[in-house]
Amino acid sequence: MMKCGKAQCACASDPTKRHGPYFELTYKANGKTVNVKLSPEAAPLYRAAAQQYRKLKTLLNRLDKLSKTILRHQAELAESKRHH
Repeated sequence: MMKCGKAQCACASDPTKRHGPYFELTYKANGKTVNVKLSPEAAPLYRAAAQQYRKLKTLLNRLDKLSKTILRHQAELAESKRHH
């Protein structure tokens, strides 16, 4: 739901009078924010894709932390074997 920017329009002062709903995809590209208007039909597809992307990022972060932990333990084990 958006304001149109006209000072005389009811949307400027009353949130219930805003225009829309409009659907937008927002992302960063080359350090700039990009907004893409979506059709009402496309919005659920993009919403589902965004949820899957967030889920994937969460899993990749967990994998990264586990990998670092394993590498640290392997390095410690190799170090302790070298000293014996």
